Amino acid sequence: MSNRDLIIFITLSFMWSLSFIFYRIGVPEFGSLAFASLRVVLAGLTMLVFVLISPKNREGIRDNWKVLTLVGLFSAAIPFILFAFSARSVNAGVLAVLNASVPMMSGFIASTFFKDRLSRTQILGLVIGVIGVIILMSENLFGGSSGQGAESSSGLLPMGYALLACVGYAVGANITRNYLYNVSPVAITAGSLIIASIIMLPIAVYEFPHGKSISLTAWVSVICIGVFSTAIALIFMNQLIKSIGPMRATSITLVIPIFAIILGYLLLGEALDTPAIIGSMVILFGTYLSLELSIKKMLKL
Repeated sequence: MSNRDLIIFITLSFMWSLSFIFYRIGVPEFGSLAFASLRVVLAGLTMLVFVLISPKNREGIRDNWKVLTLVGLFSAAIPFILFAFSARSVNAGVLAVLNASVPMMSGFIASTFFKDRLSRTQILGLVIGVIGVIILMSENLFGGSSGQGAESSSGLLPMGYALLACVGYAVGANITRNYLYNVSPVAITAGSLIIASIIMLPIAVYEFPHGKSISLTAWVSVICIGVFSTAIALIFMNQLIKSIGPMRATSITLVIPIFAIILGYLLLGEALDTPAIIGSMVILFGTYLSLELSIKKMLKL
């Protein structure tokens, strides 16, 4: 990994970890559907610039619009909505840790549906990651007294939304890898986000809190998550995939929770309980194994 790639890696980790902070700030004022829809629309408008200046990107989108529609739904529209609902009650750090399960899910889908065999180490990583998720959600799964049943269920459901969002990311990644290998990364990003934004635009208009006063902080959060943490971040991600390969690039989800937990503590005053801390560590270790990463080798490349 070159110094340039390392800088992009760290920068992208920071940008994506901020998205969970933006969720926590903007969702309470905009509402889950409106915030997620605006995120997609703003990202699509940003990527429209790359389509207008490059005929090659337009050609790639035109020839693959059906598959790009699926990628836009599974990799953007649906996960963004689910994460927005989850962000109503789940800490930014916990959301980021759940997001770190994407590589594990992607590996499972690849091996099950696309005959991409996993090694024993990767399978062990998947199992450990699932155990970590159970620990993370333990207070809601095994909440104790029956009087706390409703509270436990209400806490479990938002985490379930986040995990379903991760499934969407994993499905989208596998579709991209297997059906869009001849399309440029920029065209994939632009096409999927623009198509998703067209789909989400009516929802954004309908769900927008008309007549409600939205704070400047909330507006800044939705603009930043759409432009920087979605459109520009995906451009950086595609650059990393080209430079160091998809498996190493995906390992960025290991670093994001660290930034998100620190930022959540500093900016939002969030705190993590013992199960969350232990579960986070187990999930990160499971993801590390499932990717068969080597820190020494990564830094030498």
